[in-house]
Amino acid sequence: MPFSYSGFVEKMRVAASSQTPTISVREELVSTLASEELQKSGLPEQHEDEILLFEDDTVSIWSCRFNPEFVMPPHEHKMEVHIGVVSGQEKNIMFEQNDGVLKHVKTAIVDSGEILSIDADALHAVTAIGDTHSHALHVYLGPLTKVKRDLYDWTTGSAVDFTMENFEDMKRSPKDLPAF
Repeated sequence: MPFSYSGFVEKMRVAASSQTPTISVREELVSTLASEELQKSGLPEQHEDEILLFEDDTVSIWSCRFNPEFVMPPHEHKMEVHIGVVSGQEKNIMFEQNDGVLKHVKTAIVDSGEILSIDADALHAVTAIGDTHSHALHVYLGPLTKVKRDLYDWTTGSAVDFTMENFEDMKRSPKDLPAF
């Protein structure tokens, strides 16, 4: 039986509304990434980079694909997120903002089959590394599309409204950025 988004969404909804959402969501992601159905079929093909699979007041579930030719701009989520990489490698560049300046804190490379959890107050930029896209399941503990968020200017570190226009304008080629 091939992997289905509907089955995954139902598991994540239950996990996110449990007494211990962080633990439950991580356990379900571990189980999903190791599942025989996902190992055999992979994620369904998608033509868009980000697809919202489900959202309510407790959880937002996305299928995300990142291109190694672009680095997504530094941004915040204002909620905890758990990322399960299904294929490729996802590079998360973590920052702190102090007095309007972005400071690189660390870089996390998340391989296929691995999970990265990011706190609600974290700032990060994302890309794939290698020659292929990365593809991951992102589970946010809250309604991501209903929260006012910011992007952070690569040069000045100043916050700007998170709009899709700003997001697209602030993408960068890895060649145009310092090595993180």
